[in-house]
Amino acid sequence: MAEDVTVSEETLTSALSQLVNLGKILLQKARQQAAESLETFVPHKITTLFGLITAGAQLYKSLGVKKKSEAEAVWQKYYHQAAVREQVEELLELEGEWDSFLEGVDRDLQVTDRLLSGSKIVESVSPDAAFTDVRTGKSVTLGQYLDQGQKLLLLLIRHFG
Repeated sequence: MAEDVTVSEETLTSALSQLVNLGKILLQKARQQAAESLETFVPHKITTLFGLITAGAQLYKSLGVKKKSEAEAVWQKYYHQAAVREQVEELLELEGEWDSFLEGVDRDLQVTDRLLSGSKIVESVSPDAAFTDVRTGKSVTLGQYLDQGQKLLLLLIRHFG
């Protein structure tokens, strides 16, 4: 538990600083890649986010915690220290910037999807709709899966080549 975690103020500020600095670099790179081409950003360059995940995991490891709530509990202990407070505020600001960026990517992709498809978004799919089963490479219909009496989880991916 975070109550049991003991880290020094220096360890905490250093870990937060590393996450913030790397997060800013990755955000700048992601913005640049998305500006170049959303069509290539999502399938090929979104791996930039993995760097952010790794940086977050390193923060947790440095603090000896496993959850965001536990990390927050640790920095709350030191929040009265100006250096910690500054790093936490920078982290929260960066989190907001990432959220805004990703919401913008999502919004732009939805607009692009509508423009590329030239049609309205459908709310249902016919059982006769043809798909490719990626496990076998065979052409199948949705109805073939619906009649099996099992719970069905589909991952539908469109590709505009």
